[in-house]
Amino acid sequence: MVCDWLRDAADFGIPFRLTLHQLASSPVVPAGDIFVCENPAVLRAAAAELEAASPTLVCTEGVPSAACHKLLADAVRAGARLYWRADFDWAGLRITATAVERHGAQPWRMTTADYREALCQGQSTPLGGPPAASPWDPQLARAMKESGQAVMEERLLPALLADLTRTEAGDSSPS
Repeated sequence: MVCDWLRDAADFGIPFRLTLHQLASSPVVPAGDIFVCENPAVLRAAAAELEAASPTLVCTEGVPSAACHKLLADAVRAGARLYWRADFDWAGLRITATAVERHGAQPWRMTTADYREALCQGQSTPLGGPPAASPWDPQLARAMKESGQAVMEERLLPALLADLTRTEAGDSSPS
């Protein structure tokens, strides 16, 4: 039943929120490449601009919920590959590091070069809270600490949508 709802929503380009109860009642196991973003603005833009056949995009809306972890863990056990993206702030680094460790996710546009490029676009905000590590790219956390600026994920929107479009067209993995 939940799979039918998801298919219908995908056909109309409508994001669909899943609960832990729905996943426990009617398991959903996405296959193939799964892109994960933190910010709903990325999901809204993808839903508005991309074809229904675009790759699976899951939005955590911040720290992933138990339902999100269940969905992604089940998908990885079934052979899916996760490409993970979050804000360039300390929480985003912690969320991404947890995803790499817990799910074997590959960071998606979460490098020092990506951060510096996004920082140059402006509209950054001061970093707050305790610093975090970026084990997949140790220079990233250092660059963020040096600049003292956070960059929200939607600053990379054109590049993220381009990655999803390329993947949709058959390219093997995102940048």
